[in-house]
Formats: sequence, C-alpha cells, structure tokens
Amino acid sequence: MTFTILLTLLENISGIAVISLIIGQMDYFRNIVYGKNNWMRIVILSTLFGFLSVIGTEEGIMINDALANTRIVGAVVGGLIGGPVVGFLAGVIGGIHRYSIGGFTAAACAISTVLNGLLGGIISSKMNLLRLKWQHIVLLGLTAEMIQKALVLLMARPFSEALELEGKIAIPTTIVTIAGLLIFTRVFQNLKLMQDQSGALGANLALSIARQTLPDLRTGLNESSAEKTAEMIREMAGVDAVAITDHERLLSVKGQALENYVQKEALCAQVAKAVLAQSTGIYRDKDLGLPRTLRLKSVIAATLYRQNQKIGTLQFYYKSSSFKTSETNEKLADGLAKLLSVQIELAEIEHQTKMRQQAEVNALQAQINPHFLFNTLGTIMSYCRTDPEQARNLIGHLSDIFRRNLKSKGNYHSLQEELDGIKSYLEIEKVRFANRLKVNMEIDESLLERTLPILTLQPIVENAIHHGLFPKTSDCLLTIRVEPSGQDVKISIEDNGVGISEERLAEIWNRQTEGIGLTNVHDRLQSIYGNEYGLTIQSKPGFGTVVSFVVPLSDSKKEVVPRVYENNHH
Repeated sequence: MTFTILLTLLENISGIAVISLIIGQMDYFRNIVYGKNNWMRIVILSTLFGFLSVIGTEEGIMINDALANTRIVGAVVGGLIGGPVVGFLAGVIGGIHRYSIGGFTAAACAISTVLNGLLGGIISSKMNLLRLKWQHIVLLGLTAEMIQKALVLLMARPFSEALELEGKIAIPTTIVTIAGLLIFTRVFQNLKLMQDQSGALGANLALSIARQTLPDLRTGLNESSAEKTAEMIREMAGVDAVAITDHERLLSVKGQALENYVQKEALCAQVAKAVLAQSTGIYRDKDLGLPRTLRLKSVIAATLYRQNQKIGTLQFYYKSSSFKTSETNEKLADGLAKLLSVQIELAEIEHQTKMRQQAEVNALQAQINPHFLFNTLGTIMSYCRTDPEQARNLIGHLSDIFRRNLKSKGNYHSLQEELDGIKSYLEIEKVRFANRLKVNMEIDESLLERTLPILTLQPIVENAIHHGLFPKTSDCLLTIRVEPSGQDVKISIEDNGVGISEERLAEIWNRQTEGIGLTNVHDRLQSIYGNEYGLTIQSKPGFGTVVSFVVPLSDSKKEVVPRVYENNHH
C-alpha cells in the first residue's frame, strides 16, 4: 500500500514539474518569475502556484476519508520563488480548495498549506534561490511535512484515525514532498541561469556594438552618426530593421522592409512619441499595433539620453511577433541605448573640452600679444630718431609675428612655423637687450615638418627672456634644443639667467603666480598627450633654468586627437 501511494504521488508531481519546465521556456513566464516585484507579479505567481497546489490536491489518493497528496509543494515553491506574500496567497488558494473538499483533516490541511507557503517565503527572503543546496531543500521538506502532520494530529478527530492515517502516508508523502521540492527548485534554478545568460548575451553584444560605434558618435547624435550607427547595429545584432530618431524626426533607418515603407517617418515618430512619453526606458508594441501593410510584426524601442534629458530613441523592428517580449532583445535594446547615451554625453564633453582648450589658447594669445606689442613699440620709438634702420628692422620682425598669428588656423602647426615666429621675436629681444643676448639653436632638421600645439614654445621662451635673463647685466645665453628621444621628441629651452627658487617654483605649480604661460602649456600638453607628458622645470638660483618636455609629435599634416578623458586641467 505504501509503495503504491509513493508511486502514484511521484507520478503526479513529475507531471506537474514537466508542465512547469515547458512553461519556463517562455520569456514571458521568466520575466514574471524573475522580474520586478509588483502587484501584477504577485497576483500571477500566487494564482499559478496556488493552482499547482490545487492540482496536487485533485490528484491525491483518498485514504480513510482523507487525502494523501502533494498540495504543500505548490505553496512552498510559490514562497521560494515569489516571497512571503506569494507563498501566503498560494497557500490560501490551496488551503481553501482543500477545505472545500471536506474530510476530518480538512481544517488541519488548509492551515498547514498556508503556514508552509509562508515558510517557503521566509526561506526565500533569507537565502537566494541559487544558493539553496540539496541539504537545505531536504530540511525544508522535512519541516513542511512535520508542520502538516503535527497539525493533523493536533486538530483532526478522532485522534486514533488521524494517527492511523499518518502511519500509512507519513513516509510516502514526506519522500514525495522532498522529491517535489528538489525537482521544482532545480527547474527554477535552471530558469534563473537561463535568465542570467540571456542578460549576459545582450550585455556582451551591446558592449561590442558600442565599441564599434564609438568613433562615429564622437560628433554627437546627428544624421551622419545615426546613419553609421544604425547600419552597424543592424549588421551585428541581426535586427531586421533599426531606426534612430531625435525628439521630432527620423535621423536614420536601416533595413529594407522599413526603408521601403512609405510612411516610415510617421511610424518611427509615433513609436518615438510613445517611448518618450513613458517613464520607463523600454517600449514594446503591445499598445501600438504595427500596420498590416508593413512586413515587420514587432518593435522594441529604448530612450536615448544626454545629461538625463531625453533626446531621442533607438528602435528595433522584427519580422516575427515572437520577439515582442524577447528578453534578450529587450536587454540588448536597453543596454545599447544606455551605452550610446554615454557615448553621446562623452562626445558633448569632448566638444566642450576642445572649446575650452581653444578659449585658453585665445586667452594666452590675448595676454602675450599686448604685453609684447607695447614693449616692442616702446623700443621702436626709441630707435626712430637714433637708428631709423634698426627701427625698420624691428617693425619688419613685429609685422612678421602678427602676420603669422593672423594666418594661424587650428590648434596645431609645424615646428618650423613655431621656430620662425620665435626667431622674429628673439631678433626684437636682442635689440631690447642691447646685444647682451645670445641665442643658440640646436635643431634636428628632420623634425621641422612635425606638428605641435600652437603657442607651446613661445610662452616658455618669453618666460626665460623676461624672468631669467633680463635681470642679468651681461653674458645672457638662451639655448633651444630639439632632438629625438626614442619614439618621442625632446624639446628644451635653457637659459643661464638668475634661476628660480624652490619657493617660487612651488608657487608656479600651485597656480599662485600671475599669468597663465607655463601652467597653460603644461596643462595643454597633458590634456592632449596624457598625464605622463607635460613640462619639467630644473632650476638653480644664480645658474639658470632648463624647461623641457617630451611629446609624440605627429606628421605635419595630421593633428593629434586630444585625450579628453585623461584631462588634467585645474
């Protein structure tokens, strides 16, 4: 008799487990089981596991006006999956059904079903489902059966019949309960792993696509970048059609079915309006049916952001309606939209950084030029009567400097152009120094056609002239060296002037001095080439100063792209 009961109950629980396994392959079911805990999820899971508890009762075996069944398995599993509330409600459903059948154990079985549902929920709140080991499940099954059997013995009357009943069914029902919990736990653990793998696949694909589209989105979200990005996404993600919109209009569409659709602008605008109007980032076409004339059956759309402001949408279209709730595709769309949003923000930051760098260069020019102009004009005025020829030479050098500044376009020019401007500047300073200044240039001519940021050398040279050499009364020597240094180029400006004290040098690095010459050059070099670059200042009071830097100078017709993400501006 005991063996027959055991086989029958095992057959019943196995059938229920197979049904659960088949249902578990559905994305919708997995989304409900492992989605956000809201009232809809609670209602659906409570109904589902309560129904499993009812089936366990209906498939039970009648013994002595009582039922040997697998009812509590549904309630306990409901608690393990959905938490205490789901476990309680599933137990209530199963308990009410059991009580309605009647029998001298009806009340005890109904109450035990509710309590065991709560027990499963409490266990789930203390321990993650994936962390449950088989020992935990066995202990949980034994505890659930002990609760049920204790209530039957305490509440069912006559006691002798309750005792006789438990003597017949205690072993088979306990075995089946433990086996059922083991089966169901393994089923739902596998479903959880499938859920995580699905998310991982979407995340990996999104990262791969984002990496490929990064260069195109450097200019921000516009028709050109959207065109290249949409094509890249369609090819890599296997999407039937991709559309990218801004707030009001379609920027790009890829995929023959959607490209050939006459009303694609209106359709994409309608989808964009729907996704931008909702609070959540993902939109499915459950509320907006696609036209029958369109060969595409479903759409998943996600919001694009810039600085937490909605600026557009990313839309995936599929020929199969089964993709409507595909979790992998939803995660892909959501993850990719977030990554693209980050890239758009970075493009905005890069644009602002370039503008700031240009503003700093303009500020440097504005500071240097008037200062140099007024000093030079004063020198020219002093020579107009005493040495007109020298005055004409000075005017020629001055006009050459300003002609070069006016012709300068962009943020880079060749080393030859930088040195030519410095030569004109030094010719003027030699006159102002009354021939006390000597200049020595040690230049590797193979490097003259290389480029570097504008106004890199001039502020350093001017600093050496005015602060290092001008206070000296004689033997002023300025040396400019340009030489290879491995894969880089080393540039040094050395003077034998008065030098810089340690206190003064600390003030320069801490931005406690007036002027932006040296610190501006240092910050720009680090911003463009990286934190390992920048100025090095070696100075000894009374002996002079050497300011040097190493840069990976590019070809003359190619500018270096600033490394804005390693910016070291203060």
